[in-house]
Amino acid sequence: MRTILLKNVKISVGGELVEGSILIEDKVIKAVSKKTFEADEVLDGNGLLAVPGGIDVHAHVYDPDNPEHEDWRSGSLAASYGGITTLIDMPLRVFVDKTETALEKIQAARRESYVNYGLTGGFLNEQNYNAIEELVKIGVKTFKVFTCRPFQASEKGLGKIFEKAAEKNVVIIAHAEDEGLLTLLESRYRVRDDMEAYHLSRSPYAEAAAVLRLGYYSLETGARLHIAHLSSKEGVDALAFLKSKNPRVTAETCPHYLFFTREDSKAYGTYLKMAPSLKTSVDREALWSALDRGLVEVYASDNAPSPRSLKEKDVWSAWGGIPNLEIMGPFLFTYGVLKGRISLQTFINVFSRNPAKLLGLYPLLGEMFVGSLADIVVLNTREPRQISSKTHHHKVDWTPWEGLSLYGHPYYLMVHGELIIEKGELVGKPGTGMYVGELGKVGMNV
Repeated sequence: MRTILLKNVKISVGGELVEGSILIEDKVIKAVSKKTFEADEVLDGNGLLAVPGGIDVHAHVYDPDNPEHEDWRSGSLAASYGGITTLIDMPLRVFVDKTETALEKIQAARRESYVNYGLTGGFLNEQNYNAIEELVKIGVKTFKVFTCRPFQASEKGLGKIFEKAAEKNVVIIAHAEDEGLLTLLESRYRVRDDMEAYHLSRSPYAEAAAVLRLGYYSLETGARLHIAHLSSKEGVDALAFLKSKNPRVTAETCPHYLFFTREDSKAYGTYLKMAPSLKTSVDREALWSALDRGLVEVYASDNAPSPRSLKEKDVWSAWGGIPNLEIMGPFLFTYGVLKGRISLQTFINVFSRNPAKLLGLYPLLGEMFVGSLADIVVLNTREPRQISSKTHHHKVDWTPWEGLSLYGHPYYLMVHGELIIEKGELVGKPGTGMYVGELGKVGMNV
């Protein structure tokens, strides 16, 4: 069998950085050691940092009816340059509540994705909650629920969804904003056509109220709940309260909530529209603190770009979402680790380990153990790379991250031992990735 030696890299072991080598054979890691080994191919890491590949559990990558937004080829390539080796596609507009729809998405990824791939089912409501039973048979482990428009599940439906999720031991990923409060606030602010009005119409209290309500459904049923794209200090406080009662609740936040505030919309306009909305610098710092403390366990992109034509509208009808995949790892490394907001261990936890645990795939993914899949990123920590819509790999020709200079872009990126990026340049091919529902056949049993 073909062997690859990744030598001269720094590896985090028990919180300490150790110089060593990683031996790879037949898609998996065979040895991690200070020693060197003979191999068919040798890659020199030049003393750079090697970490487990990133896992994005929340990215809108491919929607059969909206391919102009993103597709598996563009999204997975952008993800590769963002240090991501596994992407879980989130529904965008098309409901993923039938086996044939799910299989269509999986087959498209099988042809086009540079990285490993999976998908989230949804959007669940009182009519289609039995989709959980159908989709778990093909390896779907996560299901999307909304507590507000445009895919709101009713109160009656939530109970059925949570009970079914508990029965099948799957994860409910919830967009947590209270519809009643959103309706009240929109009636107050919709008379204005400016981005501040839009951001104010999606209050932190709406997020906190929905987080608490969902948490009690989880507590009552025993279902696993994951709060998507947490955006506010109020949401963090609600999460902390729930965690004192219910250990089956986890949460994620996203790079835009860790960087932008609603003040930035004065310059960027509707290009910074997303839901939940941007908040304040106080909320931003609360989210960084929650990551650092382990209260928020997962870092996800909520990648949701669109063509310019859908962004350049009035604030209430403009598309909500931005391209994020390409900046993911480098942003967290630069603004988290290098600025001292989080440790390297936290970086690995929220970007790799914890997402793998959420998916039930740890330590096959999310770790560099003997028997783990050889999904490895060697980070270029010495030379920054500037983000530009002219050079990024997203399908759209714009980015709110324009001009940002980031460290930690992939020097090497490997997906189950296959080189996708070598010395910062693309060498891999579409179709390299594997479906996460089939990963248990490789390496250690999960």
